[in-house]
Amino acid sequence: MSIITRVLSGKDGVGKSTVTALIGEQLALSGKKVLLIEFENGLRSLDMFVGATQTKIYDLDDILNGRCEIEDAIANSSLSRNLDVIFAANARKDLPKDQFETMVLSLMDTYDHIIVDTDCSGDSIDCLTSITMNNLVVATPDVPGIRDARYVCDRVLSNGGVGVKVIFNRVRKDYIKDNVTPNLDAALDLIGVPLFGVIPELGDVMNCTSRGILPKSKTMTRKIFKALAMRLEGENVPLTVI
Repeated sequence: MSIITRVLSGKDGVGKSTVTALIGEQLALSGKKVLLIEFENGLRSLDMFVGATQTKIYDLDDILNGRCEIEDAIANSSLSRNLDVIFAANARKDLPKDQFETMVLSLMDTYDHIIVDTDCSGDSIDCLTSITMNNLVVATPDVPGIRDARYVCDRVLSNGGVGVKVIFNRVRKDYIKDNVTPNLDAALDLIGVPLFGVIPELGDVMNCTSRGILPKSKTMTRKIFKALAMRLEGENVPLTVI
C-alpha cells in the first residue's frame, strides 16, 4: 500500500519539481518502488529532472481523458529502475480531478510511494486531500514566500489534510544574518506547521532547476534529500545544519 505525498506551494518557481524529483530518486535508490506524478499541465519539467524526456507519447491528460491506459503513460527514469513518472501535458488545460483521485487509488498496490507534484491553483491544492498522508509545502524564506506558504497550509488543514509540514528552499545564511529574510524559527511561527527540511541555496540545485542536471553523488544536496526521503519513511533523522 502506497504512502501518498503531495508537494505543494503557494506560487510557481519555488522548487516543487526539484524537491519531488530528488526525494523520489533517494527513495528509489533505497529500494522503494516510487511513482512521481506531475499534476501541473502546461509547466512540465519532471521528465527532464529524472532523465525520461521523450520516452513516452502519452501524459496525465491522456490517461484522465481516456485516450490511453495508465501503463501506456508511465515512463521509467534513467536514474533508477525503481523510479517511474507520469508527465504533465505540455498544454495548459483543466484536468478532471475526480478521475485523478480514482487513478491514484488504483496504483496504490503497485508502488511504495506515490509523490504528486501539484500546481498552485486552489482546486489542485484541494485535490487528493482525503487520501494524502504527507503534505509538504515548499517555500522560500522571504516574506512573500512565508505568506503564501501560510495560505496553502491553512487551506490544506481546513479541508482535513494531515501531515502538513514545510520545506524551506533556497535558504541563505548571509541573508538571515543581515536580516534580509526572517530567521527560520520566526518563519515557522508565522506559517504554523512543523518543519520537514531546510535546503540551502546550492549551485547543484540550481543546475537541476535550470538545466536538468541532477547533483552528483556524495554532495551536501544528496545528503539533504536522503534525509528527507528517510523522514518520509518514518525515520527520525536530524535536520542538516546549514
